[in-house]
Amino acid sequence: MRGRPKGSWNSSETTFGLPSQVRTFQTWRTLKSRLGEREFIAIMAALTASTAIGVDLMLPALGEIRSSFGLTPDATVVSWAVSGYILGMGVAQALFGPFSDRFGRKPVIYAGLGLYMLGAVGSTLANSLSFLLVSRVIWGIGAAAPRSTSVAMLRDTYSGDKMARALTQVMAVFLIGPIVGPALGELILRNSSWRWVFGFSVAFAGVLLLWLLRLDETLKPSHRRPLGARRTLEALRLICRSRPTLAFGLALTFEYGAFIAFLSSSELLFSDVYGRGDQFAMLFGAGAVLMVIAALNSARAIRLFGSDRVLATAAVAYIGLAAALSVVSALGGGSPSFWVWFVPLTLLNALHVVIGPISNSMAMTPMGEIAGTASSVLGSFSLGIGSLLAAIPNRLSQGSVTPLSLSYLIYGALAVGCLFWGLTSLRRSAGSPPGSDGMSG
Repeated sequence: MRGRPKGSWNSSETTFGLPSQVRTFQTWRTLKSRLGEREFIAIMAALTASTAIGVDLMLPALGEIRSSFGLTPDATVVSWAVSGYILGMGVAQALFGPFSDRFGRKPVIYAGLGLYMLGAVGSTLANSLSFLLVSRVIWGIGAAAPRSTSVAMLRDTYSGDKMARALTQVMAVFLIGPIVGPALGELILRNSSWRWVFGFSVAFAGVLLLWLLRLDETLKPSHRRPLGARRTLEALRLICRSRPTLAFGLALTFEYGAFIAFLSSSELLFSDVYGRGDQFAMLFGAGAVLMVIAALNSARAIRLFGSDRVLATAAVAYIGLAAALSVVSALGGGSPSFWVWFVPLTLLNALHVVIGPISNSMAMTPMGEIAGTASSVLGSFSLGIGSLLAAIPNRLSQGSVTPLSLSYLIYGALAVGCLFWGLTSLRRSAGSPPGSDGMSG
C-alpha cells in the first residue's frame, strides 16, 4: 500500500507476513492508515510543537503589546499573557485525557484545536488587555488537547523500544520550538504588528487541522472507557496517599513556579533592566540550545549512573546555582552585570529539563494501572499551581532581576526538599516487606 511504513508500528508485530485476519482486525488502526510512519511522527511532533508555539512565538511581542494598550514599558501585568496560557493548559489536561479515552483521540484534538484557534483569533483581534488575557486562557485550554492526546496516540500505536524512539523524535522537535520560536516572532514583528504574531498561530492550527484529516483514529473502540469522576478521584486519592508521588508532584509544582516566572518576565527584564530587547530572541534561543544539550546528556547519564543519582546531583547543583544567582542579584542592586546574571540563570533552566522528566517518571512509579489518569491530574496541578506561583515574582519584577532570582532560590529550595523526601520514600518503599505499598496511612 502506498504510504505504508516499512516495518511494524508495534515492536511486537511485523507488517509483512501478518495473517490476513490480523490485518483485517487492525484496519481501524494507523497500521493501515494512508500515512507512512515518518508522516505519523511528523504530525505527532507538530501537535506537540503547537503548545510551545503558543508561548515562544509571542515572547518578543510583549513590549509592543504594552505600547499598544498604553501601558508603561515596565508594566508586569502583560506577563499574564504567558501565565494565563499555561494556567489554562494545566487545568484542562485533566479533562481532555478522560474525554479522549471516551470519545476517541481525533474528536478531542479537533475540539482542542478549535478552542486553540478561537483563543488565537481573540488574541489577534483583542481591543483591550483584559480581552487579550481571557483569550490567552482559552488558547491555553485548547492547547492542552494536542499536548495530552498526542502522547496517548503514540501509546496506542507503538510499544516497547519503538515507542521510546518515537517519543524521542517528537521531543526533539518540541525542543526546537524554544530555539526558533522567538526568532520567528521577531521576524514577524519586523515586518508587521504584534497581531500577526498571533495570526501566525491561527494559520498554523488551521494547517494542522487539515493535515489531521489524513490521520486515522488510533484508539480501538473496545478500549474506550466511560466518562466518570471516579477514576480521577481515585487517582487523586492515590497521589495524596503515596509519599513518593506527592513529594515529586510538589517538587514539579515549585520548580515550574520559577521556570514559568522566567518565561513570563524574561522579555521585560532583558529590555527594561539591561536594554537588550533587540537581542532577546538570540539569547533565549541560546539558552534553549543548552537545554537541548542538557536533555540529551541527561539520558546518557541516567543509563550510566541511574536516575536517582542523576536527580540528586542535579538538585544539589540547582540549589547552589540558585543561591549564587540570588547573591549576585542582591549585591548588584537588582541589576548586576548581565553575563554574571545570565549564565547561572541559563544553567538553572538547563537543569530544569533534567529534573522535570525524572521527577515526573518517579512520581508515576507507584501509580500502576492508573498512571495515565494520575499523570494528567498531576500535570494539571503542577502547571496550574506553578503558573499562580509565578505571578508573585512577576508582579514584583519592576526594574529588578532580584525577585525572579529569589524565586529560583525559594521555590528551588522547596522543590529540592520535596525531591529528597521523594527519593527517601522510594528507597523505603523498595525496602518494604512483601505486601507493603510504600504509602502513608
